[in-house]
Amino acid sequence: MSETAAVPAAAPGLFARALGMIVSPTDTFRPVVATPRPVGILFLVCVVMAIGVSLPLMTEAGQQAALATQVAQTERITGQPMSSDQYVQMQQGMAYGRYFAAGSMFVVIPVMTVLFSALYWAFFNIVLGGSASFGQVLTVNAHSQVITALGTLLGAPVQILQGTFSQTGPFNLGALAPMLDPASGLAIFLGAVTFFGLWQTIVSGIGLGVLYRRRPFGIILGLLIFYLGLTGLFTAGLSSVMGR
Repeated sequence: MSETAAVPAAAPGLFARALGMIVSPTDTFRPVVATPRPVGILFLVCVVMAIGVSLPLMTEAGQQAALATQVAQTERITGQPMSSDQYVQMQQGMAYGRYFAAGSMFVVIPVMTVLFSALYWAFFNIVLGGSASFGQVLTVNAHSQVITALGTLLGAPVQILQGTFSQTGPFNLGALAPMLDPASGLAIFLGAVTFFGLWQTIVSGIGLGVLYRRRPFGIILGLLIFYLGLTGLFTAGLSSVMGR
């Protein structure tokens, strides 16, 4: 009697994969890592994030909030008040802010995704002796970006209603300590750590666990430490520049 070889399940479609990252990442990652396809999901992430970051800048209140943030940051970095001419130039530039913010997503997201995928691939393959391809690691990382895209999209209407604008969105740990000086190192750190960033890190750990057939807990813990440590270094550098 001849035996029929088991045919691996086909990877779900683009939008099914995106939804799967939110509701069932483990089950979704199994067929995804078997047939890596990072380009489509990464493009979808860029589109969603471009919409999310540009929507608040389409309102007058959002533009004014973004302008106030840029002015405050520039004055802290330079240590000098902004001149009237500089303010006018920056104000005029806000008319194009939405386009710049949207377009930057199609550059920043792919570059950062490839960079972190290279770091993960080098660590798991070279240090831990894994055998996954770079394309598989890139696929895991690209799909996990769905969580950040979701946070950006959900944060857009919140910022529009509040008349505010933040590059990290409203869902960050800074909301837990509103009494802090916004320019303090701790406030910058908490503002840079987002709930969706933590969620994405967990999803990345789940995907790498599926890919390398390891228990996800240790991977998730390591990625969370890496995420918080990298954010802390960024915070320390920014606080140093601002003289705090």
